[in-house]
Amino acid sequence: MERRRVRSLLSISASHGIMHSYLVFLSALLPLMKEELGNYEVIGLLISIVYLVYGWGSLPIGILADRYSKKQLVISSMILCGLSSFIVGVSEGLIPIGISLFLLGIGTSLYHPAGFSLVSLISERMRGRFMGVHGLGGNIGMAVAFISSAIFGQLFGWRKAFILWGSVGIAMGILDAFIITEPKAKRDTNEIEPPQSNINYYKTLKSHFFNKQKLRSFSLVFIVVVFSGALWNGVSSFIIAYLKEVKGIDLIIAGGLATISYVVGSLATMIGGELSDKFGRRIILLIGFSTFAIALLLFTLPLGYNKIITLMVISLLGFTFYLTQSPLNALLGDVTPADVRGLAYGINFMIKYGIGGFSPLIAGYLAENFSMDYIFYFFAVLSTLAFLISLRLSNKNE
Repeated sequence: MERRRVRSLLSISASHGIMHSYLVFLSALLPLMKEELGNYEVIGLLISIVYLVYGWGSLPIGILADRYSKKQLVISSMILCGLSSFIVGVSEGLIPIGISLFLLGIGTSLYHPAGFSLVSLISERMRGRFMGVHGLGGNIGMAVAFISSAIFGQLFGWRKAFILWGSVGIAMGILDAFIITEPKAKRDTNEIEPPQSNINYYKTLKSHFFNKQKLRSFSLVFIVVVFSGALWNGVSSFIIAYLKEVKGIDLIIAGGLATISYVVGSLATMIGGELSDKFGRRIILLIGFSTFAIALLLFTLPLGYNKIITLMVISLLGFTFYLTQSPLNALLGDVTPADVRGLAYGINFMIKYGIGGFSPLIAGYLAENFSMDYIFYFFAVLSTLAFLISLRLSNKNE
């Protein structure tokens, strides 16, 4: 039984990494796609399509994950992502590529509610450890996708890179079908009467989400969540293109530098969580967002185009942004009652990408109509706004 749990965890975690790969390898291939598909405004729109569908799809998929097989949803996510990526690689013209990327967004949205639920079901005594392994899988996937896609795209073209990732997703879906064991949720159907349960649930929603004081706390946190989603969606989408076109760095090296931001970010996520437990959520958010704004401005300075200095600034970008993620997620739990926390995190994920997902489109507009420097000026302003709103947040950390 224990071996089946571990095998299932490893398969789910690998799927988590591959799912996130589809979100970042678009950015790695962006400079190559621009040469054929048009300008950065068009490419930014295409990337925004994926993020928006990915974000807004999370809430209804969460309902499906409670009603149907979570294993089948994870498998469907891998297969649909793989097929969509493959179709992009063989498509000609913006319309079929746009439709394929829309389907890719649906494929990525299928994963998180089902994947996280599966991990919680297969883990009992070591749930924290299992969740940590699952999260690490996602970070590794993003890091690998940046550098491998940049290398493969440079050598063989961006279309073949899409075809390669398409094959990876389909293969992972097939492996999931054989490896993942889905335990049944322990439920006593006679324990709770559905009508009373619904009444109590709606009463809880009304008392917490429609209470003026508590609604203020939720609203402030959700505003910061939107800014947080917009910041990294936009920055990560254009960081490689900026390194290549403005800094004059080779695409493969640029991919390697961007990969480091995710590696450093993995460490910052753990540090941010530990420090927020010790010193409070707000102070870590204030430190993270203020230094992230400074790092964005430093990134636009010439700095002699020194690769070492560029590496240091990129590492600072990854560290300062991901420093804010654990405190922000924990803070949402602090201000939300346990019996509606699932809904709160569903809304969190939806608005983080459903609204924040517009940022690549805005970044593409700024790049085409002004200069690529304005992308990072814009996000420095957003990070400053997140800092100012964080000043008004609760500092609870119980």
